Amino acid sequence: MQDKMLKDKIKQDIFIAMKDRNTKKVGVLRFLVSLIDKKALQLPPGEMKEADELGVMQKELKNKEESLAIFEKAGREDLVMDLKEEIEILKSYLPLMLSEEEIGLVVDEAIKKVGTNFGLVMREVIGKVAGKADGGVISKIVKEKIGNQ
Repeated sequence: MQDKMLKDKIKQDIFIAMKDRNTKKVGVLRFLVSLIDKKALQLPPGEMKEADELGVMQKELKNKEESLAIFEKAGREDLVMDLKEEIEILKSYLPLMLSEEEIGLVVDEAIKKVGTNFGLVMREVIGKVAGKADGGVISKIVKEKIGNQ
C-alpha cells in the first residue's frame, strides 16, 4: 500500500480542492493523476512505485518550467502567471531537492565504491538520490569529480 501513497494523497487533495472550488488546482492534480495512471499502464501490473510517480511529476515540472521560459521570452504574461501557479502546485508534492554539496558527497562515496567509470558512478548515485536531484546536475557534478581525479 506504501507504493500508492502519493497518488492517493493527490486524489484526496483533488476532493478537497473541489470542495474549495479551486478549479486550477483540481485541473492540475487531475492531469497529474492521469499522467501517473498512464505510466502505470506502461509498467507490468503492480510494479508502479512511488519513485515512478515522483519521476512522472518531475518530468511534468520540467516541461512546465521549459514552457514558462518560452512564454516569458514571448512576453505572454497571462500564460506566465498560470504556469507559475501550476508549477507551485506541482512543487508542493515533490520532496526537497538535494543541494549540490549533498550530491557531491554522494558522488564521492560512489567513486570510492565503484571507481571512476562515469556510467557506474551515475548508476550508483541515481540509485541513492532518485527523485531528490536533477539528472543534469548529477551528471555535471560526476564529470567534475571524475575530471579532478
